[in-house]
Amino acid sequence: MAKQKKWMPLAAIALIGFDIGLALAYFATIYLWGESGPLLDFNGLRSLPSWVQAAHLFAIALLCVGLLLYRHRMARPVSWFLPSAVALLCLYGGLDELTKLHLSLHQFNWKLIYLSILMAIPVLGWQDLAWIWRHHRASVLWVLAGMGVFLLGGFGAEAAKGAIDSELATHASSRGLFLGEHLRITLEEFGELLGETLILCGIVSFMQQALNPLRRVAYRP
Repeated sequence: MAKQKKWMPLAAIALIGFDIGLALAYFATIYLWGESGPLLDFNGLRSLPSWVQAAHLFAIALLCVGLLLYRHRMARPVSWFLPSAVALLCLYGGLDELTKLHLSLHQFNWKLIYLSILMAIPVLGWQDLAWIWRHHRASVLWVLAGMGVFLLGGFGAEAAKGAIDSELATHASSRGLFLGEHLRITLEEFGELLGETLILCGIVSFMQQALNPLRRVAYRP
């Protein structure tokens, strides 16, 4: 247990540092040369940031599948719905990150897919979530922080896109607006990447504790 407590913060710091490094490298190349290579492109298809985001999402999905298979080891096993819904959400997100699937959904608001699953999780899994909150609050706070950063980065930066695009259309030569748009892209993608990292750390922490046989006595019906 002591070793687990030591490597978790170090792994979290390493992942967050890597996320920050990717964001700085991308914006630095844009600032210096006006473009980034395909490998660092935060707005590109199957670039390094895109692969890292997909890897985070697939890792979360894999952990949830593992939780589904081994939930009988928990002091109070969660229902099948909660890990299944989170795994489905992350699998779809990972595939979308690699293929930009949402771009082909011209007649459908692709955000409704995410929002529908997200809304179903607290509605149908509230009993599991309440128990997890009572017994694994630190892990839940990691996940909530990650969701907050993800939504703030993704939807917050997306909200500024229309205004920046209209300005760029009339001031195409403005370096400030050009850098502003790429700063928006950097913040949007970095927010999503950092949020996924925090969520991943929270779920790993939860599974370490919940599947530990020594903690079974912690539950009281």
